[in-house]
Formats: sequence, C-alpha cells, structure tokens
Amino acid sequence: MQNKILSNIESQIGNEKPHFLLAISGGVDSMVMLDCFINMSNQYQFSVCHVNHNYQENALLMEKLVSDSCGSNIKCIIKQILSSNITSNIESQFRDLRYEALEEARIEINADYVITAHHADDQAETILMKILNSSGFDGLQGIRAKNNNVLRPMLNISKEEIIEYANMQNIDYLDDSSNDDIAFTRNYLRSEVFPNLKKIKSSIHLPFLNFQKRVDDVNELINYVENTLYNSDSFNQSEKFVRIDRDIFLNLPVLVQLRVINKLCYKEYNNSFSKTMIREMNDFFRKNETGSERKINELTISIDRNDVIIFKSLENEIYKEVSAGENVKDKDFIFSWNFEKKPQHFNNDCNIEFIDASNLNNELIIRSVKEDDQFPPLGMKGSKKVNKFLKDKKVSSLNISQSLVVCNNSEIIWVAGYQLSDKYKIGQNSTKFAKLNFLRN
Repeated sequence: MQNKILSNIESQIGNEKPHFLLAISGGVDSMVMLDCFINMSNQYQFSVCHVNHNYQENALLMEKLVSDSCGSNIKCIIKQILSSNITSNIESQFRDLRYEALEEARIEINADYVITAHHADDQAETILMKILNSSGFDGLQGIRAKNNNVLRPMLNISKEEIIEYANMQNIDYLDDSSNDDIAFTRNYLRSEVFPNLKKIKSSIHLPFLNFQKRVDDVNELINYVENTLYNSDSFNQSEKFVRIDRDIFLNLPVLVQLRVINKLCYKEYNNSFSKTMIREMNDFFRKNETGSERKINELTISIDRNDVIIFKSLENEIYKEVSAGENVKDKDFIFSWNFEKKPQHFNNDCNIEFIDASNLNNELIIRSVKEDDQFPPLGMKGSKKVNKFLKDKKVSSLNISQSLVVCNNSEIIWVAGYQLSDKYKIGQNSTKFAKLNFLRN
C-alpha cells in the first residue's frame, strides 16, 4: 500500500519534496494513511491536522486517538468546528468547514499540500450520488486526485485493502458513529446499496474507477477544443466583454459550449450549471435567434448577427456638457460639434451629422441612453423609444448598453452614430447650422 501511495503522489506532483499536512480523523482510512506516512518518513516531511466536528458521540475519543498517535515526534494541530451552528444540509456544511479548517492549518505551518484519505469506495459512492442527482457532465466529475493544494493518493485503493492493512499492522482506529446514520445519502449507499452490488461484482469499485477514467478522457478532449477556441481569432476577450464568432461557437459540441459559458459566467462564483440551466442553455443555443438574450448572474449572453457576445451590465454612466468648438475625448469615444455654414452636400458617414441649429444652446449634452428615452427618428412623425429603435435595427445588447445620445437640454438631437431626430433635420427654411462629429474608439 505504501508503494501505491508513493507512486500516486509522484504522479501528482513529480519530484517535489514538499511539506504535507495529513488530514487524520481517527477512522480506519486516515489512521492507515498515517501509518504509511510514518513508514515513509524518510521520503516526505509531514504534519497532522485533526478536525473535531463535535458532532459524533465519540468525537473527543477520536481527537485523543489522533493526538496520542502523533506523540511528541509528529506535529499535530487540532481544529474545532461548532456543530451547534449547523442546522441544515449537515453533510455539505461539515465538508466545507472541514476544508476551511484544513486550509487554515496548512497556512499556519506553511505546508504545501493537504492530503486526505479518500479511497476507491468513496469515489464509487460519489459518482453514484452524482448520477442519481442527474448532474450535467461537469457534475459527473468524481473526487479529484489533485485539486489545487489538496492531494488524494488513495483513490485507487479499496476499503477492503485498507481494512486488511489495518488488521495486519494492528492499527488503532475508531469508527465514526455518524457514518451509521442512513439519513445521509452517502451512508445509505454505503450500508444498503453497495453491499448488494458487491454480490453481483465483488470489486464494485473498479467499474466506477473506469467510469471516472472515461470522464477524465472526455474532459481532456473538451479542454483541448476549449483552449483551441480561446487561442483562435474567433475568440476576442476584452475587459468589458467577450465576442465569439457565432458560426464557430454554435457548431461546437454542446459540452464545449456549456463549458465555455460556464467558465465565463461562474469564474467568480466557483459554481456550475444546474440541470434546469443546462436544459435552458441547450434550447437557447439550438434556437439560434439573432437578438435573443439570456442573463446569468450579472452577465448577459447575446446572440448578435455575427457573434455570440457575453458582457457585464455597464455601470459607467456618461454625462458631459460640450461647448461649441470643444473636442471631448473619452476612453471609449470622441465627440465634438460646432456651428457651420450650410453644407453643400451630405455624405453617408454615420459618424457625422449636419443639423438645423436654430434652437441650439451654446452647450450640448452627450450622455448614456436612459430606459425611458424617446425621440422622433428621421422620417417619422411619432416618437419611439431609443432602446426599441436600436433593437429594431438589430443592434446587440452590448452596443445598446454603450450607446449615447446627444441632447439640446433634455431633447434628443441624435442617437450618436445611428439616427438623427426628425426635429433637427435641415429644411428649406433652415438658416443656422451645426456639424456633429462622433467616433467610437
């Protein structure tokens, strides 16, 4: 067993010679791991951390067993969890608090990795639980052998092997009484389901380990396709948004699409899509409708004419008063205006407009579009909401959120770069003129 653990560690971290922090509960799995590391003490430096959940009837006995087993030769840190603060989802909350305590201890003693004693039967239970929960593909990932600074070098060792080692080496350990509570799904599977499965196949952990290997293989393929996309000209990421070529993205396998969107939307939340969200995202991309949107957390996913765009709601409101002849330079745009003679001809440049300046003040305002903004588009008699006008022109949600209007007091003159107000068009009776210049950086 020691050779298996040693080989697994080497495959996970190579030739590093780090300081390990062993998570030792006092149960048979971790006490066997502790004995193996004691026998390998010439290979690695290690310390021990015991997290007392103060939940089991024999919690203090388990703490004493770990402390006595370490003696004076092995540094042993004891961390306490107040179980009285946990009232629901007990298993999950204990797990989170346990890893927080282990990480706290790791930092305290400047250890490089935490090592846990999860084994092959734990892996099988975890995978079956995730299958029963109908997890998406990412959710089928079992216990990871290496997850950041947590190593699990016993995942290919069965519970039967661990107990056999404990008996042969006369290892002292205590059973965790909370494992008998079959109200917890894992405990129910362990005591009621897997014993029956072992009647069909004695080494029932092996098919689950093989399943995990297949999941890892598919994940490796997804990662390859995903990284190929990120490194291509089809993927453009800036501080404010991500643009992905629409045809390229929508022709990717759905698992790759979901992985890309999941990473972009949940990178700050350490989360993944729910079953409902997976179904909704599949429908959203399958319909492939220009102008359609889907919001996830603070992000909006928009299908534009040429791109799939992911962006965060912009909060940088623009409001600038601009005098005639003044040139305003913002990080995103340049705007200027001035009084001019009557133009001899008009061009089709959407960034330049000539207007009737009869009623203009000496200062115009350029600002962000508001939800209730309305104006009469050139050639129309009635008014239309600016947002509705832009949507009808198939302007993406990202570009709508960045759109600006030029105003004379509160009245909109120009949706900059898109459309002039009919009220400010030059007519036969116009006597005063102005030229507006707008350029998006």
